[in-house]
Amino acid sequence: MGLLSDPKSRERFSRIAAKYNSPLCVLAYVVGVVWFLALAYKPFNHRTYFSENALLPGLVEGKFRTENVATRISQAMKDIKDVNKDGPMPVAWIVNQFRGLGLDTYTQEYIQTIPVPSARQSEEQGKEMFVQLNGTNVYAILRAPRTASTEAIVLSAPYKHYLNMDHNNHAFGLMIALASHFRKSSYWSKDIIFLLVDYDEIGMEAWLQEYHYTKSPLLKSSPLHGRSGSIQAAINLELHSDQVSHFNVKLEGLNGLLPNLDLVNLVVQLCGRERITVKLHQQRDPFPSEGWPAFQQNLKTMSLMMLHQATGMPNGLHGLFLRYHIEAVTLEGVLEPGRSSTGFYRMGRVLEGVFRSLNNLLERFHQSFFFYLLPASDRYVSIGMYMPPFGLILLVTALKAIALYISIGTPDPDPWDGAENVVIEHIQSRKTGDGQGDNTDSKRGVTKIRTQNYSDGDVWSLVPVVSCCQVAGFIASISPMVMTGLGHLFGTRPYQALITGATGMFFASLFMPKCITRNRLACTVNTLRLWKCAALVLQAIILAATAAANFSLGMLLAVTMVPVCAMVRPGKLRFLQAVLMLLVSPLGLLIIYTGLYLLLTETEYHGVVPSAMHLCTIVYYNILSGVIHGYVLGTWQYTLLALAVFPNWLFFWCIVFKKRDVPVVENKEEKKTS
Repeated sequence: MGLLSDPKSRERFSRIAAKYNSPLCVLAYVVGVVWFLALAYKPFNHRTYFSENALLPGLVEGKFRTENVATRISQAMKDIKDVNKDGPMPVAWIVNQFRGLGLDTYTQEYIQTIPVPSARQSEEQGKEMFVQLNGTNVYAILRAPRTASTEAIVLSAPYKHYLNMDHNNHAFGLMIALASHFRKSSYWSKDIIFLLVDYDEIGMEAWLQEYHYTKSPLLKSSPLHGRSGSIQAAINLELHSDQVSHFNVKLEGLNGLLPNLDLVNLVVQLCGRERITVKLHQQRDPFPSEGWPAFQQNLKTMSLMMLHQATGMPNGLHGLFLRYHIEAVTLEGVLEPGRSSTGFYRMGRVLEGVFRSLNNLLERFHQSFFFYLLPASDRYVSIGMYMPPFGLILLVTALKAIALYISIGTPDPDPWDGAENVVIEHIQSRKTGDGQGDNTDSKRGVTKIRTQNYSDGDVWSLVPVVSCCQVAGFIASISPMVMTGLGHLFGTRPYQALITGATGMFFASLFMPKCITRNRLACTVNTLRLWKCAALVLQAIILAATAAANFSLGMLLAVTMVPVCAMVRPGKLRFLQAVLMLLVSPLGLLIIYTGLYLLLTETEYHGVVPSAMHLCTIVYYNILSGVIHGYVLGTWQYTLLALAVFPNWLFFWCIVFKKRDVPVVENKEEKKTS
């Protein structure tokens, strides 16, 4: 504090900060980005290991032999699907399959209300009706003979993949086969719950809410008549065929949560023992594991993980367990053409090994990492390794904010706009014979530049601009539902109105600098410095808090927004700055990172126009799912962007287009005296 309060120290530090601020900012940003990218290189990350020794995965002896049951049940469900393709889940038939094994079987019905008006109206009540989904969950419990149902493990599967309308009959067949095999064993110390859910995440959320006695105003479900103990872990199973070439392990959960790394290591090791390939985000581990191609593959896998995690939306039913502190992963069986495949036998042995290892747990997962990135299935980057480079990137905002704060009240050696930072004073003078100057006229004029009076910035000027930005963010957060209701009155489709509300407020807010006119809110040079200093401080707080909850989202925002916002200055190159600011806006970043994801995952190029149309479709779906998931599942990414990131970005947008007060030019001319 003495450095900032002592006039001499402040003047000395201000000169140093003004002289070396830009090189220090560039150095911190470049080092931070390079450091983070280098973490994908094998020497800079670590090999995974088990922290929980009680799992004992190497001691599990597989005895699964009921693969014929899986084949029979999956074929029977396929026949039911062929008869009634678009019909509801065959609840009675599924219940009979579980009860035939002697398991305690129960059903749960639920109604999910989505706050989007439907196309029809209630004729009885004369008011609009919201979209409602009715579903039924079926679950069975294998009671452990050695305990009093104090702990449980869950094996779940969705009845249908609602993105491609493909039935998950193979997963249900394997589930019944495992239940038949597990029932014959007496070594279970934990109950095993077999759960088949309807409508994917909605059905799973309904079951979990009732199991943990939590309620949602939009989700009404019947109580669970059968319960077990505290759920220790869960495995979600998705099979697209009875033959698989690899397991795609899905990790990312709701709001960026990740399962304990020990559970991931357990699945990977047991798959390796059964010679089933494991992939992360459909990316194979590089071989050999060192060199430039291996680094590129690791960086691609880590980037895809970050892009998935940043969305905050679960990529499997396991993601909803994580909110209740239940470690869970999804195993997606994929058959890749041209690759060797395996059937139910080896898949069953993998799941048997996972459940027998989980059965050995004496306490909840807690020893291994909960915050990590995976460049490969057997390599990890812990929080202690990826936070320092993030801190260096965030240091740019701190350095720039400190330099601006110190420069308030002092002349700027490199002014933002020289014509507005000085007062030009024309003085007519002439020299006398003795060389002394006087105030008499002369034929030759001398132009003298007098520095403008640098007073401290007006702190109260922050109140109206910050308030306007926050109000705009609040309107953006509620605009989708408001526009949906208005669109229903005019006959517009609900989802089109929802997207219009989400994007319409963004484009309307671009005219906010016009509302903050010079007459209403006058700004001096130091006031604008104070504005940018406050905007940078707010940005650093928002990004740091975001990274603590969802590191990938915070990192992706920081890499793009920090350098652009640090370079923002009013007056010069406004068009170029406006283009850059639009690119790092919430909507611009969504388009950029969606395009990056498609670039990393798409294998074929279909031309400029088809690719652009496909990109627009994916962006449309991302906005729609972000808003809907916020109301249905409680994701906070859209709310964060609307209430924090967007107002902060709008603050910088106002700085770009805000004009400073033009000082009065004083012309002093005196008549010549003879």
